[in-house]
Amino acid sequence: MGQSIDNRNGFSLIEVLVSVFLFAIVGAIATGLLNTSLTARDLNMASSERAEMIDRARILMREDFGQLVNRAPRQLDGRIGGPGFAGSTSGVASPTARSGETVLVAFTRAGRPNPGDLSPRGTLQYVEYVRADDLLIRRSWAYPDRFAETPAQEFVLLEGLDELEAGFLAGNSWVTALASGRAEGQTWPLPRAVRLTARLQDERELEFLLLTPEFPS
Repeated sequence: MGQSIDNRNGFSLIEVLVSVFLFAIVGAIATGLLNTSLTARDLNMASSERAEMIDRARILMREDFGQLVNRAPRQLDGRIGGPGFAGSTSGVASPTARSGETVLVAFTRAGRPNPGDLSPRGTLQYVEYVRADDLLIRRSWAYPDRFAETPAQEFVLLEGLDELEAGFLAGNSWVTALASGRAEGQTWPLPRAVRLTARLQDERELEFLLLTPEFPS
């Protein structure tokens, strides 16, 4: 009678342990590479978003201050009163300021488009630059003579602020506060330029130097 022989082969315990160990090393390396890749992607996205934010702010600021108009808004009784432009690092008075906010600059600007005169308004617009916590907000009204119930639009110019200072070029000197307007036949001119200096929470420093129509061409 012939003898049956079982020729089935398998892995030894040592081979299994070595294989598991190798797979663990490969998995750890792959996980590390994936985490590094995701971190780099997040950093690149954050950097790109920050650059886009700064570019948008610079463009909008340039448009705002490049079209300043020395026109004071009307008060509730219909009289012209207050400055056409007011700015201060420590803040200017504003009836629309909320608790904890600092209005750095308030002004009237021209150049607001109204194609075909479809809206019952002109091209003037009243704007405030407001510091609220770590944000610089652009608050604007469709009409320069706004009332308490006039709706406002808000746009975040900068976020992540740690410090923010304003400067105004009056003649040939930089000052930290300035007001322009007309009263009793006298006229106080607009600043020739506006400078906003910001320090972000990531230690990045920004400076916006913005020329106004008063600056000689």
